[in-house]
Amino acid sequence: MSGADGPRFGSDPADRLSPVAGSVSSAGGVAGNIYDLGYQRYDGPRLGRRHAIWALFAYSLRGTFGIGRSGRAKLVPISLALLALLPALVAVGVTALLNRTSSSVPVSSPISYATFYGYISIILMLFCAAQAPELLGRDQRYHVLSLYFSRALVRTDYAIAKLGALLAAILLVFLVPQLVIFLGHVLSASDVPTAFADNLWSIPPVLVIAFAAAFVLGGISLAVAAFTPRRAYATAAIIALFIVPPIIAAIVVDVAPGGASRWIVLLVPGSILDGLNSYLFNVAPNSRLLQQVDLPGQVFAVAAMVVSIVSVGILVRRYRRIAA
Repeated sequence: MSGADGPRFGSDPADRLSPVAGSVSSAGGVAGNIYDLGYQRYDGPRLGRRHAIWALFAYSLRGTFGIGRSGRAKLVPISLALLALLPALVAVGVTALLNRTSSSVPVSSPISYATFYGYISIILMLFCAAQAPELLGRDQRYHVLSLYFSRALVRTDYAIAKLGALLAAILLVFLVPQLVIFLGHVLSASDVPTAFADNLWSIPPVLVIAFAAAFVLGGISLAVAAFTPRRAYATAAIIALFIVPPIIAAIVVDVAPGGASRWIVLLVPGSILDGLNSYLFNVAPNSRLLQQVDLPGQVFAVAAMVVSIVSVGILVRRYRRIAA
């Protein structure tokens, strides 16, 4: 916009605000000025699609815990994470105290690798219901999806990055307390190397149930949240999916016990994970409903995979078709 003698791109900022082509008058007599603001083309490195996905994942993961936002945004996720950690801290503290003060057989905590999911299942569901709409709803509500899709990211990348962020957050909420339990069992023992070796068996099933819970609960939550920019509506719908199916399944099983009716528990996300946890650790399920139906443990493993694949597929399909 500058003339031959006008200010150049990259010149002093004060000069950029000076009129370049003089005043321009419209038919109504209103005058305006054209300014050279010194906009320059970006000539730096372009990190590409992979870095864009990673940046969106890292930003979303921080946002899941309210990091970089106001204190109000941190209240719910941090509180739920601390509630998930509290039982592990209390159980390890009590067990360590009793084992060191008692000369008899060491006392075991009721909160263990096998029972931990039962204690925090509600916390995980509330965490997903609160944070999944926060991950997706804001971008839809403020119409910024077109900005994401205008550059290196494609629509599938966006969905996968958001899914990965919520999965990572759920894994942190689930696995950090399990790590505390592991360290408590090892460090409170009189023979630390033996206790370490004895507790290694717990790592594979703990990881399996952690990833299953992340994919099942996180996948369902994001699949629902993707269909509405309203946080309140999405949160209510997610909670309803976690609460209503167990009630319906319990009624059906009570009315028509045995036969095909028992398979209805596979429509309940919490029951799927409870059954899988029971199968992995070879313990009785927490739910009375699962004790009634008595399905093979392998069924719950298959159901967890199916629910995860379907929910992730719905999420990706939604963002392939959503209006940016």
